Amino acid sequence: MPAHLTLTTALDRTTAGADALAAFATAALTVTALAALLFGAVALYRWSLRRHPYTDCRMCKGTGRRRSRLFAHSVGHCPDCSGTGLKPRLGARLLNVR
Repeated sequence: MPAHLTLTTALDRTTAGADALAAFATAALTVTALAALLFGAVALYRWSLRRHPYTDCRMCKGTGRRRSRLFAHSVGHCPDCSGTGLKPRLGARLLNVR
């Protein structure tokens, strides 16, 4: 076998190894960046839940009172929010953040 073919084959293997290493490094950097971004988003969401754990009740629209369906002049406490007008946010309930 001629010497120039052996040298070319060795260079091709070195280049292929360098390309594979560069691809692995790029993939590792991408995964690390996405993990950091996800961690930051979760941390911001938990901070938001801690700062504002309640939302307006959808049934009474945050007033704490609901009108009767049968008698339009009758008003009573909202049974969903116990008259407070506030309900815990879904994330606050699931993650137990208060």
